[in-house]
Amino acid sequence: MKKSILALLFCFQLSFSQNVDHLNTVLKQLNLKESQVNLNLFTQKVLPYDKEKSVLVIPKYDINEEDNEGHYYFVLDAYIVIIDNATGKIICKSVEPHAWTSDAFLLTGITIDTGLYLLNKTTRAFGVRVDFNGSSKPNPFGETNLSLYIIDKNSLKQVLKNYTISELHGEWDTNCAGEFEDRNSTFDMDKVQKNNFNNIIVKTKIVKTISTPTNDDCISKDTIRKETSKLVFNGKEYK
Repeated sequence: MKKSILALLFCFQLSFSQNVDHLNTVLKQLNLKESQVNLNLFTQKVLPYDKEKSVLVIPKYDINEEDNEGHYYFVLDAYIVIIDNATGKIICKSVEPHAWTSDAFLLTGITIDTGLYLLNKTTRAFGVRVDFNGSSKPNPFGETNLSLYIIDKNSLKQVLKNYTISELHGEWDTNCAGEFEDRNSTFDMDKVQKNNFNNIIVKTKIVKTISTPTNDDCISKDTIRKETSKLVFNGKEYK
């Protein structure tokens, strides 16, 4: 049992070490220092459909400030990088200055989405999801934006920018009475194409909740509706 635990710890440490080594190798190629990166939001993932490559999302500080009340404000440049897993060498990258701002709405997370975004028979996209949350208790807010990227020869191209894939907002008395709306969308690939890329069918579920105090209880009622829309590739990006 002890040998198994030690083996697992060794594998974890080895994996962590390799991840750090790759980050350092990539930062050197980008001519960046670790101190310039928001390491809490840094993320990477092996591409499941091309396991010799990994995606790294490196959020580089453009602005990083703290006000007198201890509130943080920062602006991040987005470095989206594809590397060779064996060497850590950059294969292609996308750099977007001032891509994300954390202010009244706090940027709380970045994740790499390797869902089945099959844009045509030979092209599969991967996604980058960015989460924001509000700090107001009486007016809660949360949002996740999705961007899609494709590898085209030796370049990385963004084909969908900051699509709001989920959103929660509302207003209440912080006890019971209030209204909330929760929207969540999923993507289906259409068989119909425009400019050689499949249309994307967006299916959205909207849940509206009304909470009302009654005597010593709080009653919530949900109303659900569904919407369908479409994203079409215009030759450069989906709109």
